Amino acid sequence: MEKIYLGLAILFASTSIVLAWRLILRRREMSRFAREAGKQKNPDYSQPVKVNSFSKDVTDVATVLNELSDTRRNEHIEYERAKQELANVISGISHDFRTPLTASLGYLQMIEKSGELSTKNEEYLGIVIQKNMYLKELSDEFFELTKIENENNELQTEEINLSNLITETLLEQHSWITERNVRTDFEIAEGIIIRTDVHCLTRILCNLMSNAEKYTADRLGVVLKQENGCVTLCVSNTLKSGISIDINRVFEPFYRMDSRTAGGSGLGLYVVKMLCDRLGWTIGAELNNSRFELTIRFNSTDRTV
Repeated sequence: MEKIYLGLAILFASTSIVLAWRLILRRREMSRFAREAGKQKNPDYSQPVKVNSFSKDVTDVATVLNELSDTRRNEHIEYERAKQELANVISGISHDFRTPLTASLGYLQMIEKSGELSTKNEEYLGIVIQKNMYLKELSDEFFELTKIENENNELQTEEINLSNLITETLLEQHSWITERNVRTDFEIAEGIIIRTDVHCLTRILCNLMSNAEKYTADRLGVVLKQENGCVTLCVSNTLKSGISIDINRVFEPFYRMDSRTAGGSGLGLYVVKMLCDRLGWTIGAELNNSRFELTIRFNSTDRTV
C-alpha cells in the first residue's frame, strides 16, 4: 500500500512539475507575443507576429492580428499616396489660380494710375482692388497652409543667430512704422543662437509682423530675452479702437480680430501656432486692456550655448 501511495505521490509531483513548466512556457510565450503585437503600432513595421507555440488559441489570435496589421498597413500606404496626390493637385491649382489673379490685380492698378476715371469710378475701382488684394492674400495663406499640412519632410535644422534675424525682420517694418508714427519698444538680447529650421522660423516672424501691421494702433513692442536658460520672444501691440478679441480663439483658422475690415485672412496666427507645434515651441496670447501680446517660448534643446 505504501508503494502505491509513493507511486501516486511521485506521479502527482511529476504531473505538477510538467503543468508548472507548461504554464511558465505559456506565460513566456504570451509575454513575447505581447511584445511582438506591440510592434504593430508602428505603421512602418512590416514583420508579422510570430508564435513559437502551436496551440490553437495562440495561433488563431496571431492570425487575426496579422490580418488586421496588413489591412491597417495597406490603408496607411493608400492614405500617404492620396495625401501626396492632393499636395500635387493643390500645387498645380495654386499656380493656375494665382497667376491670373496677380495679372488682373496688376491691370487694375494700372487703370487706377491712369487718372482717366471719374471720382465715382475711382472709388469703385479702389474697392475692387482692395477685394482683389484680400483674395490674393487669402489664397496665398491657404496654399501655404495646405503645403505645411501636407509636408512630410523632416525639419532642416541649422544654427541661427536669432538676435540678428529678429533685428533684420524689424528693420523691414520701418516703412509702415514711420508712416503711421508708431512708437516702438524693442529689446533684443544679443548673441542668442538656436538650432532650428530657418524656413519655419522666418515664416513665423513674417506672420507675427504682418499681424502687428494690421492691428497696431500706436505702439509696438518686441522683446527677445534669455533668462535661466529659457529663451522667449514677446511681440505686443496696442489695438485699434473698436477691435474686440476673443483671446481663446486667436489661433483658430479663419478667426479675424476685426471682421469689419478687408485685411487679414484669419490664417496668419493659425500658421504660426502650427509651425510652433511642429518645432516643439509653445506660444500663448494675452490681452491686457488694449494691449495684445504673443509670447513664444523656445524649446531648450534648440538652444546652442
